[in-house]
This record gives sequence, C-alpha cells and structure tokens, in this order.
Amino acid sequence: MYRKDLQESDTVKRDIPDSVVTDLLSIPPLVFRIIRRKLILTALADIGVDIRYPHFEVMVVLKEGPLHVAEIGDRLQVAKAQMTHHIDRLVALNMVDRTVDEADRRTINVSLTKKGRTFLEKQEKHIINAVRDYISCLEDEELATVSQSLRTLRDTLSKLQ
Repeated sequence: MYRKDLQESDTVKRDIPDSVVTDLLSIPPLVFRIIRRKLILTALADIGVDIRYPHFEVMVVLKEGPLHVAEIGDRLQVAKAQMTHHIDRLVALNMVDRTVDEADRRTINVSLTKKGRTFLEKQEKHIINAVRDYISCLEDEELATVSQSLRTLRDTLSKLQ
C-alpha cells in the first residue's frame, strides 16, 4: 500500500509543474488580447496623435529613465530595426529625445521629453479608466479574487528573477 501511495505522490508532484507551465503560458496571451491590445488601442484611437501601440509601449518603458535602443528592444522583445523606426516616429512627434551617453559616446540614449511624459501620464489615466470600465461587470467577490490572484502571481514570479 505504501508503495502505491508513493507512486501516486510522485505522479502528482510531476503533474503540478506541468499544470503550472500550461497555466502560466496561457495567461500572457489573454492579458495581451483583452487588456493591452483592445483597451490601449481603443484609448489611443481617440487621442488625435498618430501614436500606435508599439510607440506607446516604448514610451512606457522609457518612463523608468533613459535607455539605449538595444535595452528598449530587449525589454519589449523587438528587433533593433523596428526599434529605430518606432523611435524615429516618436522623435518626429517630439515625444522622445536621442542623446549621446556621457559615459560611452558610442551609445545613444533615448528619453522621454516633457511633452512625452505629459502625454504618457494623460493616456495612462485614460487607459486605467478604460480598464476600470471593462472590469466593472465583475462582482466584488470576483474582483477581490482577481486582485489577490494577480498579487500572488506577481510576488511568486518576482522570486524567479
């Protein structure tokens, strides 16, 4: 009997990581489709400035501070050629600046301009309101469950870094 229990326990231990992997891989596409893509595109459609979703993502990454093109591309998983195109567009709109890195003159850093920072803050508020409206159909208990689950997921994933 003990051997059978041990075998079942081993099977469960192997099944749990497989289940976690499956669940974990299913989350990003849902978040991307539902929240980021749909709501951000909706919010950006009404602004009157020709900024698309990838440009907005670049600006969000730059909120942390100046970065060089390769760092931005790494964080967004975008090729350097595409990054250059996105940054060119944002420079033309006066949303970002390119500057030579003082420590390494071969490196060009990209940073938000005052106009870009103001634009980003305004759009983030708009997007937060859009997400709030989107999730308003959920019951309080469902919202509490989602909130707690997301905090737990964030905290757990931060341990993996």
